[in-house]
Amino acid sequence: MRPPRPDPAELQRRLRAAYPDAHCALDHADPFQLVVATILSAQCTDARVNLTTPALFVRYPDAAALAEARPAELETLIRSTGFYHNKAKNLIGLGQALMARHGGVVPSDPAALGALPGVGQKTANVVLANAFGVPALAVDTHIFRVARRLGLSKAATPEKVEADLCRLFPREDWIELHHQLIFHGRRVCDARRPDCGACPLLDLCPTGQGQMKDPHLGVRLAPPAASPQPSALRVQGAETGTMAPVEGPLRIISLVPSVTELLVQWGLATRIAGRTRYCIEPRWIRNTVPAVGGTKDPDLDRIRDLAPDLVILERDENPKGVADALTALGIPWLALEIRTLKDCAAAWRELGRRLGVPEAGEARAAVLEASLKGRRRKGPRALALIWREPWMSSGPDTYLADLLRQGGFTPAGPDRYPVLSDDDLAALAPELILLPTEPYPFNRRHQSELQKRFPAATVRLVDGQALTWYLSRTEAGLDLVRSFR
Repeated sequence: MRPPRPDPAELQRRLRAAYPDAHCALDHADPFQLVVATILSAQCTDARVNLTTPALFVRYPDAAALAEARPAELETLIRSTGFYHNKAKNLIGLGQALMARHGGVVPSDPAALGALPGVGQKTANVVLANAFGVPALAVDTHIFRVARRLGLSKAATPEKVEADLCRLFPREDWIELHHQLIFHGRRVCDARRPDCGACPLLDLCPTGQGQMKDPHLGVRLAPPAASPQPSALRVQGAETGTMAPVEGPLRIISLVPSVTELLVQWGLATRIAGRTRYCIEPRWIRNTVPAVGGTKDPDLDRIRDLAPDLVILERDENPKGVADALTALGIPWLALEIRTLKDCAAAWRELGRRLGVPEAGEARAAVLEASLKGRRRKGPRALALIWREPWMSSGPDTYLADLLRQGGFTPAGPDRYPVLSDDDLAALAPELILLPTEPYPFNRRHQSELQKRFPAATVRLVDGQALTWYLSRTEAGLDLVRSFR
């Protein structure tokens, strides 16, 4: 008897909870850059492509420049992506075709796009979806594997799997589903060693349940032993103010920017009664949720007037005096302490339990824990700077440092957030220096200055929110750091 096919609506609900950060992993600024990056991604990791394209786009910023590229020079720039002879030929042909047929502009018409050199159905779908917002569902090796393991398709070709998925899921969900399935394939449903024990889709998966042979490996997988679900877990190091039972949905005030974004990701936006002025994501929240001052000095009178059922804090971001003042006002609070990625997993579970969405917290925690398994050797010495004049860094006992550690680097410097002199910086001898765009607005000028001072090091200007917004962007931060190796 054929195993039952998982319910598409429930499957996507689980995927949304587990991968709220799912997005196109190829860095690009416009349709031209995306089509070039997608061509390079054939038989190559997205991380490697993202390391290759910055220099490539400086040399060939548009179709006109690419059309006139010399093969030997282009091959040198893209050699690390593999199959560089054929890719260089396709890229030059792409530039020439765009100039001859479309005035140098990437077309949004599927037929015209698919007719360009090096652009097959998969590449066309990626560009249509991510550059033009046209619903499309490109099936790569991850989606092909995951869809067949889930019993969503028995087809033997990516094109037929794509057709099956498009029949099962609403058209408006195709773009989102594409990214979610890729994230799941990369983080949990590995080609050779699927981590079924940590899979948020396990009870929906006939392969993981041992109901059918793994269509990828050709063997029947043994169902993982059931693991006890956590009950009343506490966040490590967290403190809690008195909280009486509340009838109905909680009214929440978040004093932590990344927690505010997390609540929205979990579908709890309507429960947010207040936020700090630094809680700015998603952007629409700035005009819809009242601000209650800053993270260090919130307006306590305003908080009292908003009558929240719970105020969420974080020890490093919010002073202890804020919690004491809330206690004096009789306002319940929860103070998290996030110094490691494991703390994030515990916090997701605790917040999910307290806020009535335990499945969202558990799914996200399980996926993160699965990605952290295995021993990690000490990698290159990395220094994450967070301020200038004076220099300050994020020390080895901080969340950002643990992100580096889990990504394969060795965090350098003293603990906590030390002030460093120029001599201190030199003595640390970092091999990688990260300049996040927040809390200090580091820019390319700072990157250039440090690169001259540390010519043997790699100095990177990086997305500060990805690195520092724990809970809401933890997975994006880990993916970013791992892409540096």
